[in-house]
Amino acid sequence: MRKLILFLPALLLMFASNLQAQTTLDAAVAVNVQIAADTTSEGARTETAYLAEAGKYYYFDGSLECNFDLSITGPDGDTWIKNQTDPPVFFQLPASDGTARDMINSGEGCSVELKNAVWTGLLPNDVNISSIVRVNAGTSLVFDNNIFSDIRDHTTRITGALEFFTVTNNLFLNMDRRGGSPFGGMPFRIDAAITEITFENNTLFNGSREFGNGGNFFLSNMTEIHNTFANQQVNAHELHWYSAIQANSLFYNWSWRGRDLFTNGYEAPFTTFETHAGVKTKLDSVSLYNGFNGFYLDPAISSYWEDTINPLREGDSAKVRQNFLWNADVDSTIEADDDFTIGKSYWQFDPEFTANPTEVDSMNGWNLANWTEETNYSDWRMKSPIQWDAEGQPINNLPMDYLDLSYSNDTLLTAGTDGLPLGDLNWFPSAKATYDANRDTYITALRDSMTNAGFTYMPGDAESAYITAANLPTSIESNSNVPGDFNLGNNYPNPFNPSTKISFTLPATSEVKLTVYNVLGQQVAELVNQRMTAGTYTVNFDASKLASGMYLYRIEAGTFTQSKRMMLIK
Repeated sequence: MRKLILFLPALLLMFASNLQAQTTLDAAVAVNVQIAADTTSEGARTETAYLAEAGKYYYFDGSLECNFDLSITGPDGDTWIKNQTDPPVFFQLPASDGTARDMINSGEGCSVELKNAVWTGLLPNDVNISSIVRVNAGTSLVFDNNIFSDIRDHTTRITGALEFFTVTNNLFLNMDRRGGSPFGGMPFRIDAAITEITFENNTLFNGSREFGNGGNFFLSNMTEIHNTFANQQVNAHELHWYSAIQANSLFYNWSWRGRDLFTNGYEAPFTTFETHAGVKTKLDSVSLYNGFNGFYLDPAISSYWEDTINPLREGDSAKVRQNFLWNADVDSTIEADDDFTIGKSYWQFDPEFTANPTEVDSMNGWNLANWTEETNYSDWRMKSPIQWDAEGQPINNLPMDYLDLSYSNDTLLTAGTDGLPLGDLNWFPSAKATYDANRDTYITALRDSMTNAGFTYMPGDAESAYITAANLPTSIESNSNVPGDFNLGNNYPNPFNPSTKISFTLPATSEVKLTVYNVLGQQVAELVNQRMTAGTYTVNFDASKLASGMYLYRIEAGTFTQSKRMMLIK
């Protein structure tokens, strides 16, 4: 089977525009007007880099048409935007007829980089912006270290092909879907092929849909790691990737709208499509690792479905219930493609956030209106980072002390494939530093998991998808299916901190020793020393008392011996 190579995303890409001096934006002139003047006047530049100053508010009065390399950045790139007290703020004025507009329209030859700023859809008259960037064509799009709040439709709508789309270290807050369908307000909608998609270390708090797209294109290599999705009405994840890594994210109150048996299946956080196996893209060209994510739904939400909403709906098919994690196509795809792997995920572990402004009662009120004849949709959103008073003056609520999604759940704090906390690591600065220093190694290990992960979901066995408080992987796990040969699997995760899992297979009953050695050949642990029946086994190795470095693990089973390397990084 052909193996796909996922190129490292351009997280540290230096735009050509950043190599020239930045022009300081004038807060008294509409952003689109002053940039358009720079690019259309005599002697105009074709590459433009703009600096927005801290504490200033910048407005768009219409859409900026872009066919050049555009960079708009705030001054503080070293501080996470959530912790800044006075970053620059951008907003859009409504059209003369009161309708919402896009800020930037990307055309042929355009690349857009937005960094270190707040982009709000709220206005004094509460008209929401349609999109920050609408991509009709272009080369690339980068969002890094921004807050996007109260966007009506999408932070970006992409209808033209891009080389890469990189989204890192951002907060998407109060995506606006207070009433009606929850399938519109989302961070992005992709309706064209993108070569490389990276969505990493972002937080989505209070939104509608997760991601969406349309079209039968399967050209994207996607890396989606360490994101926190909290209070998404519908965690629909409709992305037609070509190869994907989706791991180590936290889904809190995921798909809290629920579903009935008449809905279309897009509510699942992870979706596959029958067209994966179609003519346009053969199945053996598709590869995936999805696993070690965390899912939690507040019992007060599911209880409200059962006790309040369902008595008002007739027939079992109309009863509101919890969503599936994925649709039915996943099982057939796994069975047909050994590059398509679903790892286990953590189930119903409350992260116990430090400061959580979730409004469960208002969320339940919204659900009541959504599923019944009610028309009064509750506003379940939190206080936005930028608001406006009655005189139209801005109210700055940063750094939003009422929102702190660091958490204290001991299981989730080391639950990632990299031994780091699940979710956006910006909430855990020391873990973020560790991740940034070792990212390439972590990504390589996840790619290897497409075929070599040993801790996986078995098609048709729903319970095998979940890690619960009752089956935490702390000792030997076995599978009674008899394998055809001896084998020592690659440990997972690798590198690890502080624990990893080692799998092996036995085709016959054997005396088994599984030991760990340091690079000097000294034995540091004996994990197994017993007679074992034929089967597949997974052993947890806790290295919390060992120093960082390279280690060897070795199996002796009858006449079979094999050794492999693993890396402990603390």
